[in-house]
Amino acid sequence: MSTVAIVIPSWNNNQYLIPCLNSILSPLATEDLVHVYVVNNGDPKNMEVIDHPRVTILQQEGNVGWEGGLKAGLAASQEEFIIFMNDDTYIPLPSLRWVNYLLEHFKIPEVAAVGPTSNCVMGAQNIFVDLEPSRDVLVVNYLIGFCMMVRRSAVEAAGGIDDSLPGGDDLDLSIRLRKAGYRLLVDRNVFVYHHGFKTGERVKGGPETIGGWNSIQMMERTNFALMEKHGLYAWIECMNQLPSNTTPFDPQKGWREDTEADVVRQFVVGEKVLELGCGMRKTVPNALGVDRIPAGEQIRGVAPNVYSLADVVANVEGPLPMESGQFDTVIARHVLEHCVDSVMALREWGRVLKHGGRLIIAVPNHQLRNTIPMNIEHVRAFTPESLKNQMESLGFKTVDMLDPKNYVSFVGVFEANGLH
Repeated sequence: MSTVAIVIPSWNNNQYLIPCLNSILSPLATEDLVHVYVVNNGDPKNMEVIDHPRVTILQQEGNVGWEGGLKAGLAASQEEFIIFMNDDTYIPLPSLRWVNYLLEHFKIPEVAAVGPTSNCVMGAQNIFVDLEPSRDVLVVNYLIGFCMMVRRSAVEAAGGIDDSLPGGDDLDLSIRLRKAGYRLLVDRNVFVYHHGFKTGERVKGGPETIGGWNSIQMMERTNFALMEKHGLYAWIECMNQLPSNTTPFDPQKGWREDTEADVVRQFVVGEKVLELGCGMRKTVPNALGVDRIPAGEQIRGVAPNVYSLADVVANVEGPLPMESGQFDTVIARHVLEHCVDSVMALREWGRVLKHGGRLIIAVPNHQLRNTIPMNIEHVRAFTPESLKNQMESLGFKTVDMLDPKNYVSFVGVFEANGLH
């Protein structure tokens, strides 16, 4: 069985469906990862041209619509991860690994659904929307169903697909998933082209038609139905996704409170603490902060009005302007993965520690996700075992390896013995 099912409801739309399938199943793509279920609501003859071992045709007796098509696809498939996809979408060559990138986020158990960006979609998924602060991954209040990867167990826990609404099934599902305690993400590094409205306008007419697709009447019916089902507040909260209620997802810490800092603080010893790469925050207020950005200077690319708290300006990958054996604790949170020569950096960090002092390191956990693409400045990846091995090979003693439960990083605590 494949890892991901792609469910594509279609109604007499081969002009767009065939290029869509060809782009998904390109020999250059990781096609063995997916199995496509085309739910054919139209003429069976349209499906005669489709012959691929990773495509299953689910012929319907009549037009069961979009929601009915999703239900049919869910019933026929067994994969835990499913992509609901319009038949007028297209995967461009730069996006060939789109499935892999979307799938990465589901290593976090709280994630129920992830959506890509597109040229024709509303909200944070639209490539023409300028978000501030800019982030590659966003926690959002809704996803649009033109292309949405979902976790089957989460959809089932939220009540499945509701086909009783006049529209807005994606907004309805988004609200229910969030009520069930799940998170929705937009990965703005993934792009899927969307022609847009090719079936809806053929079936119901365009927005200028009374009651047509995306007409005022259609939007009113949809909005009122969502308000009646979920309440006014839930509807307003959902629709306020952009821009003020769009939450940046920090790949260094996740969306939770800084549980990583809480773990680090438990292992700090002594009064003399050095924090490397402190940036805009110090884990321990009395720490001496080191950063390449001088104190008071704005840190760009993080968020507006964020400024460095560095006490000492230095490149933490190179020689530190401190005497040897000066500090009880050295903290390096999300620094080591940026170091080209990690051995040299670790030796230098250990040099400024007192004998028996502690080096506390926090890095992204490569067991949870592919950590190199998380930041274009990442040059190294670590697992708890690989970091432990490297530290012990340099003469450090492992005190503890901890999971801060943020689904992103781990913390290693090591003791200096003067051998490194």
